[in-house]
Amino acid sequence: MRRNPVRLNPVHLHPLRSRRVGAAVVAVAALAALALLAPTAQAAPAAQAAPAGWVPAGGDEFDAPALDTAKWSTYDSVGGFGNGLRRPSAISQRDGLLTITAQPRLDGGTSGGMAMGTGQLYGRWEFRARTTAGKGYSSAILLWPDSENFPSDGELDMMEVPSEKRTEATAFVHYGEDNQIVGTNRAGDFTQWHTFAMEWLPDRVTWFVDGVKAWETTDKKVIPSTPMHLCIQLDQGPAKDWMPAPDAATPDNVALQVDWARISKQG
Repeated sequence: MRRNPVRLNPVHLHPLRSRRVGAAVVAVAALAALALLAPTAQAAPAAQAAPAGWVPAGGDEFDAPALDTAKWSTYDSVGGFGNGLRRPSAISQRDGLLTITAQPRLDGGTSGGMAMGTGQLYGRWEFRARTTAGKGYSSAILLWPDSENFPSDGELDMMEVPSEKRTEATAFVHYGEDNQIVGTNRAGDFTQWHTFAMEWLPDRVTWFVDGVKAWETTDKKVIPSTPMHLCIQLDQGPAKDWMPAPDAATPDNVALQVDWARISKQG
């Protein structure tokens, strides 16, 4: 989750996470480390049309030589859960892939995150992603309220993978002034490429993994009702009841990679 740094107490399934705040830029050359990461994207199947009733409304194929900073803002702040730092230098784009690289032994832990500048009310968000193994880091791809009014305006977590071996992916809906949470998990090997999607409508939130419906809620009291925008993050622990801190066994480089992200609206 993208959090205000003053909110650090655990609530329900996992604690609030610090979002970006102003900080001095630390210039870190991460590109050399990328060659040591797990392989680049396997050939993906030809892009399929959105399901009937949906039309394209945005997204990013990450095919440009560099991140489109007119579309995305990168975090420059204290890290998730108040741990380490988030720096723009942790984010790279090449060979058709977005990569956020965490380095646990750099400046107390350095990672990154980014947010799309504009959101929408209701729609379908779909993306293809993987996370390399590593204790103390969780990938998080989510929808955050344009209002920045969390938790009142909710949050939709579309993929979070906190387990060291990446054996479980989770999805959550946050709602209410007291940040209540409903959600689910799915077992698998999430060091490999998988496609996730979430459909958010006034009367349901539905989560898909590899094209298969994995979970749904139709409880209207939990469903957000204000515009939200896409965020992509690699967060550092520790976080009570969620993930431990990195340790000596954590690789020097842990990565979240995204092949593409596509946004649709009802046609």
